[in-house]
Amino acid sequence: MNKFLRFLFVLVIIAMLGASILQIFFPSYMGSHSGYGVSAGWQREIGIWNLAVLILILGVNIKYDWFYLRIVLLALIFGGIGIGTNHLVNFMEYHSPVNAIGAFENYLLATGWIVGWLLEHHSRKKITASK
Repeated sequence: MNKFLRFLFVLVIIAMLGASILQIFFPSYMGSHSGYGVSAGWQREIGIWNLAVLILILGVNIKYDWFYLRIVLLALIFGGIGIGTNHLVNFMEYHSPVNAIGAFENYLLATGWIVGWLLEHHSRKKITASK
């Protein structure tokens, strides 16, 4: 796996682990700083979901397989665009700066996943062509 993808995975692992801890153990704090309001149960559910996704990300990094890496990347791209768009819609409706940041970071990550995928695909193609 290329270094750029590894860097993105490490960045996402750290961010999601931190967010999961905050959402599970401090849901009121997280909710009060979101554009969606406080819902402790919903915040905990997001934290648990993030942990489930982290297991997939860790697995694909421990046991590298191009097929499964593409599946995880596709899910991360789709999720990043969807969550980013949800933040963007909320920002446009309520002008919440937290949602503007959420939209930007999710679109940036989705772009990073796409670039990483293309870099990995290109390097795999080059290796196959040289054989």
